[in-house]
Amino acid sequence: MLEIAAIRQIYTDGACSGNPGPGGWGVVIYFVDDSVYELGGSELQTTNNRMELRAAIAALEFIQQSRQTQSVDLFTDSEYVKNGITKWIQGWKQKGWRTAAGKPVLNQDLWQELDLLNGKQVHWRYVRGHTGNQGNERCDAIARAFSLGKTPGLRQDSPDTCQKPA
Repeated sequence: MLEIAAIRQIYTDGACSGNPGPGGWGVVIYFVDDSVYELGGSELQTTNNRMELRAAIAALEFIQQSRQTQSVDLFTDSEYVKNGITKWIQGWKQKGWRTAAGKPVLNQDLWQELDLLNGKQVHWRYVRGHTGNQGNERCDAIARAFSLGKTPGLRQDSPDTCQKPA
C-alpha cells in the first residue's frame, strides 16, 4: 500500500481512435501539497466508453492504494460513467445486470470492477469536456496520445510523503 499526501481531486478521461479502435485513458491526480501524479494506458481494440471506465477504475485503484480517507472529488467528462456509477448501477444489479429495456448492460465486467472499488469518500463530478478545464484537458491529451500509440510524458511528482509503487 502507498502512503501519500492527501488527494485533493482527480480527473479522468478516455479516448478512442475510431470507435471501436485503438484506445487510451488518462488520469491526473492533484494533491493538497500541489504535487501532481499522472497515469495512462492503452488497449489495441476497444471503445471510448471502455476507456472512460478504465480511467475511472485506475483512479479508484490509486485512491484505494493511497489509503485516502478524506473526501475526493473525481471529475469525468463522461456522463455515461458518472450516471452509471451514481444512478444506474443499483438498478442494473437488481435486474441481474439488465437495462430498463431488458438488454444486457454493456461493459458489465468494468462496471462490476468500478462498483467494487467505489468508496463513500469519492464524490463523482461531471465536467464538460473541451472547455479549457486544465485537469480535463490534460487527461484528454494523455488519453488521445495513448490511443494514437504514443507514450506521453507523464508528470509524476513525489509528494513529501509519497512512496511510488514499485
